[in-house]
Amino acid sequence: MEKHYIPGTEFEIYADRGMFSFGIDAILLSEFAKMKKNKVLVDIGTGTGIIGLRCLYKYNLKKVYGIELQKEVYDMFEKSIELNNLSDRVIGINKNLNDCYIDFENDSIDYIVSNPPYKKKNSGIINDKDNFSISRHEIAMVLEDIFKFAKLKLKDNGALYIVHRPERIVDLINFGRKYNLEPKSMRSIMSKKNTQPKMVLIKFIKNAGEFFSWEKPFIVYEENGEYTEEVVDTYYGKNKR
Repeated sequence: MEKHYIPGTEFEIYADRGMFSFGIDAILLSEFAKMKKNKVLVDIGTGTGIIGLRCLYKYNLKKVYGIELQKEVYDMFEKSIELNNLSDRVIGINKNLNDCYIDFENDSIDYIVSNPPYKKKNSGIINDKDNFSISRHEIAMVLEDIFKFAKLKLKDNGALYIVHRPERIVDLINFGRKYNLEPKSMRSIMSKKNTQPKMVLIKFIKNAGEFFSWEKPFIVYEENGEYTEEVVDTYYGKNKR
């Protein structure tokens, strides 16, 4: 277990290289998920807590709840809360999402974020390590579970932000409409210009009217292999160029 700096913040988190920790998708989701200060956020599948903690710092939130099923990862998240003296603003919940309905009143949450498992249960190669399997495959939680929870617990006009694979866009939009979460905007994440998107960031609003917009792609690398200015700004701030 090692301490890692959370890009763009003064926080640190504990993570273990032998477990599924975090990648650039988590950083970009917290950058995409625009929020107002003094609001309440729930991070579903929080893992080491990087998305929730980065949003807390970046948007000056009132409270962040991090839901994480896997005990080993949850324990690191709890240590990170203590490390940053955030026990009054960050609350960990060590449960499956489907057991968390009792923890929140209906129509009480301002924002939900999730970097969920990307692969369906019976697709791809299952890793022997349970931590990797649960983080990558829909074993303990399926995509629809997030939308069911958000429909009940988000306030009217509350936002759900998700990062996922492009091949799941149809599922994402279908579940959004099914549970009164209107897809409002999407941004693709591309390794380089003129390449196929690797990820998509998508925003849903509860009980909103129909209107959808594509945002410009997030390009990670220049042609020479160096990070783009936007990645550098996201990780280190504009004064670090």
